[in-house]
Amino acid sequence: MILLPAAALLLAQAAPPSAAPPPAAPPPTAPAAPQLVVAAPAAPADRPGAVVLPRQTLVRLMVLNEVNGHEAKPGTRFVLRVDENVLVGGTIVIPVGAKAWGEVTEVTQNKALGKPGSVGARLLYVEANGERVPLAGEEQSRGNAGGDKVAMASAAFGPFALLTKGNVGKLKAGFIFNGYVAADRLFDPATGKFVPADPPSAP
Repeated sequence: MILLPAAALLLAQAAPPSAAPPPAAPPPTAPAAPQLVVAAPAAPADRPGAVVLPRQTLVRLMVLNEVNGHEAKPGTRFVLRVDENVLVGGTIVIPVGAKAWGEVTEVTQNKALGKPGSVGARLLYVEANGERVPLAGEEQSRGNAGGDKVAMASAAFGPFALLTKGNVGKLKAGFIFNGYVAADRLFDPATGKFVPADPPSAP
């Protein structure tokens, strides 16, 4: 009777220590916003610390609401959203989510015989850090031709099928519209703002 507790004690001492629980996995991190890094020229000597957003810098924009030939006309403006950060010298000068504006330049209505319509548009500017930065860039979107639809309808309905129209032209929501900075701009990281553009000189 005395040996049993001793034997149990020996077995407990010989048993390997229990394994420590594995460390908890770190919480998932949110994906970083896409970025466009720009190699910029040196800032002018009278603007120490400023960075230059060069002309022709790419700005990727997303159309927020569909623009189509039934509702739009030349001069109609529409809203876009900046789709990735634009960085110059490690500084975000145009952030993701900034609002931009475009303008419809041309609308061609869809016609009979399956002819599609089209919508042409150009970019105006992006609103970034309290400043309007002019943009350049144009797009034209055509609807799909209805040739196959006309051929199938002709077999079924004869000459009335020639009235079948092609699809309307449209810029769909989510369409990526590439814009380009229209002129060099100075950005001051200390204030987080663009330096106001100089007014054009008088002739």
